This record gives sequence, C-alpha cells and structure tokens, in this order.
Amino acid sequence: MAIRVGIDIGATKTKIILITGKGEILARRKIVTDSLGDPNPIVERSSAEVADMLKTEGVKNSKVEAIAVGIAGFSNPRTGMIDLSPNLKWHKVPFTSMMKKKLGREIFMANDVNAAAWGEFTYGAGQGTTDMVAVFVGSGIGGGIVSGKKLVEGATGTAGEVGHMTYRENGIKCPCGQRGCFEAYGGGVPMEIRTRKAVKSGKGRLILEMAKGDVDKINTRTIRLAAEKGDKTAGMIWKQAQESLVTLCSNLTSLLNPDRLVLGGGVLEGNPGLLKIIKDEVPKRAVTLSGRHVKVVPSQLGDDAVAMGAAALVDLYR
Repeated sequence: MAIRVGIDIGATKTKIILITGKGEILARRKIVTDSLGDPNPIVERSSAEVADMLKTEGVKNSKVEAIAVGIAGFSNPRTGMIDLSPNLKWHKVPFTSMMKKKLGREIFMANDVNAAAWGEFTYGAGQGTTDMVAVFVGSGIGGGIVSGKKLVEGATGTAGEVGHMTYRENGIKCPCGQRGCFEAYGGGVPMEIRTRKAVKSGKGRLILEMAKGDVDKINTRTIRLAAEKGDKTAGMIWKQAQESLVTLCSNLTSLLNPDRLVLGGGVLEGNPGLLKIIKDEVPKRAVTLSGRHVKVVPSQLGDDAVAMGAAALVDLYR
C-alpha cells in the first residue's frame, strides 16, 4: 500500500499526516512552526518529524509515494519558489529544493488554500463533481478553483486569490495594501480590527459588554451577536460582511458555473447562519442557470483539509 505524506505549514503550527491514496489517515502530528523570517528552522524540524513518523509507523521510504506541502503565501508550484509569505515573513524562498535536500526526494507544493480546495475535491465535500469552487473565510478570505477535475493555479500559482478581488473601488484598506478587497469587508481579522477601533472611539457599547469589557476579546461571533441585539456599529459591520460574502460567492458562481460551492473557515464555522444566508442568496444573485445548478455545502475536512489536499497533489502533478 502506497503512503503519502501531507504537510500543512501555518504561521504558528505545522501539521504532518501519513495518508493512503484513498484518504485514510494513518498518523498525524503537530509541531510548532516558529520560523518567522527564516524558513530553515521549519525545514529542519518538519523533515526530521517526517523521518521519525515513518520510522515509528514502520513505513519504508520505498512505500512513500509522495511528500507534499501546503503553505500560506504566494507560491509557484512550477518553480518550487515561495515568492512571498506575509504571515511567515518569507521572501523568495526556494522551499521545495530546501526540503528535497533534507528528505532526498521530490517535493510537491501548493498554496495552502489551493491545497485545501484540492483536499475537499478529492476526499471531502467536492467528491463526485467535475467543477468546484471553495471559499474559506477565516482571518482572511481564500479560495480554490477546480475546473474539469483540474486545480486552477494560473501562470504563477496565485489563481484563486478571491479575497483580494475588488469589491468596492477606493474602499476600506485591506491588509494586503490595496483598497476595497472582499477580504477587507468579510475577513475575520479586518472585521475585528475595524470593530475594536470603533469601540475604542466610544461606539458600540453593546459590543464591549458582550466582550466582557475587554476590547481584545472582540471577535466575529461577538460582532454578530451584538448586531442581532440591535447595536448599530456591529450591525453595519456585520451587514457589510454578509453582503460582501454573498456578492463574492454569487460572482464566482456566475463566472465559473461550478457543480458545488464549498464553504469553510473559522468565521463560517463560528457563525453558521452565514452559510444559510449565502445558500439562500446565491441562486437569486448568480446567473440563473448557474445559480439553480450549484449546491452550496459546508466543507468536510476541517483542520485536515490542507495536509490532505497537499498529499493528494501527486494525483495532479505526476
């Protein structure tokens, strides 16, 4: 039985799984990433962890079909180069060649959200489809596109950056530096930053009450609950988030005509009513035939999506 290794490198933690080609997870581990500004520490630790996992599980190197990585940032799967990872503060990192030197074999790589989308398509909510779009709403907004059973990565690997498409001309400043991105309105961190700023200026007293007087504890759930109780500041921010996400999902449905629209991420999981709103509104807002055809469903793989999708990249690239 061939075994695959999937690695999910995030800003704070790294997950490593051993998985079969059919999607059965045999083992999983988590380690601290702790590699801000320098990729060498996580290259060393993750490589050592992979070797130890294989030894512990009694898996010979000859039985390992592929090792693959999903990583946050702008990466090019064709060159193995991470051009920029803002969360890790990496720039122009030849990541796959660094891993190859440690593990002695070819390494596959994809952007973390593309990997998660491919994971959902291969093992999760997108199974059985030909065309799928995934939108993950967490601290920011990321997306992944599968068309004709192929992951759409584009010329430089940055296709699917749906959160940074323009929603409002000259709108709110986004963490990426541009203005008016969908992420600036619907991403978790931008929402929280805007709300905390408003509360510090004396607005949104109900929001502060629900956060038990601690501005730093304001999150998207706090904003939603305060909005539902009639707080005007929370209501405005939450309404903008809803509208931006409905517009984004409707536009993607019109543009790409997917069989399935898979929605996941911490903001949607923590505020499940958002899924229903999007599910109700997309058929009304998208191109008629596309809106009627698409099924809007929650993601299924949770925290395993990136690592599982990375492990499945061998099916795409080999």
